[in-house]
Amino acid sequence: MRTARLLSLTLFCLVAVVGASVAADRAIKKDYPVTKIAERIYVIYGPYELPNKQNQGFRNNPAFVVTSAGVIVIDPGSGKNVGEMVLKKIRAITDKPVVAVFDTHSHSDHWPGNDAIKRAYPKVVIYGHPNMKAALADGVGERLVKDMDRETQGETAGTVAVGPDKAVNHGEVIKIGDRQFRIHHFGSTHTDNDILIEVVEDKVLFVGDIVRVKALDIRRGSFKANIAAIEKVLSLPVKIFVPGHGSAGGREILDTYNGFLRKLYATVQKLYKLGISDSEMKPKVIEALKEYRNWADFDTLIGRHVSQAYLEVEKELF
Repeated sequence: MRTARLLSLTLFCLVAVVGASVAADRAIKKDYPVTKIAERIYVIYGPYELPNKQNQGFRNNPAFVVTSAGVIVIDPGSGKNVGEMVLKKIRAITDKPVVAVFDTHSHSDHWPGNDAIKRAYPKVVIYGHPNMKAALADGVGERLVKDMDRETQGETAGTVAVGPDKAVNHGEVIKIGDRQFRIHHFGSTHTDNDILIEVVEDKVLFVGDIVRVKALDIRRGSFKANIAAIEKVLSLPVKIFVPGHGSAGGREILDTYNGFLRKLYATVQKLYKLGISDSEMKPKVIEALKEYRNWADFDTLIGRHVSQAYLEVEKELF
């Protein structure tokens, strides 16, 4: 009996050691610095490339706000490993607990890091748009997590799909400590579940992926809705805008991205009316957009953008 107990204890310890070793291997290896963009607001800028083994799935801009009541995290990343990195960065700056998380939308490079936050702080409240809660239901969240694990060749393994606890809608203001977080939603832009989070006192707005800095990717959203949303955002009393990808900045980053969207859509619209198919117009669109050729993923994603704009123009005309 004693021998069996000792064997069981030995196996348990061995499994624990192996598990800890595997977890350590999956920890984000590169040291991404924390950038302070306002008195209490910090951003960890991720790389541009799509999720892969080398970047370990990390590619977005996780951020956090230190309030008098605790820390608020925005978009904790693509996996448990990214979320743990975010927590490590937070602990280097403050010993306050994480009390809330805001997920800007349902794409899997932004929210699966919720898992690490929830494990460390079980009482944390995770906010997202109602459409995001619906989008992750019925096993879809688990499938997205598995897809990320496959894309990174196991680097995000061990992540559990943890979506929003509470839905928030356009115009809601959530007061946490000495900071107010105003929610904006402008319909189907990058997705149908994008929320923008305004830190009222600091005049900072987290715009998620409706704005990118020198990078492409609109996916299944709408060009016209995205353009209209940016126009609305420009009217807000905000000084600093934080995109989901790329560096934070002023109005210029919105103007630049909106200029790209407008030019692409207008070019496709013009060529469509001339009877040119989407495959035939691609070289002409690339030529019209040559000033943007140095943007991340341009060559990889421009064809998809042309096809999507073509379908939107066709739908609008019919």
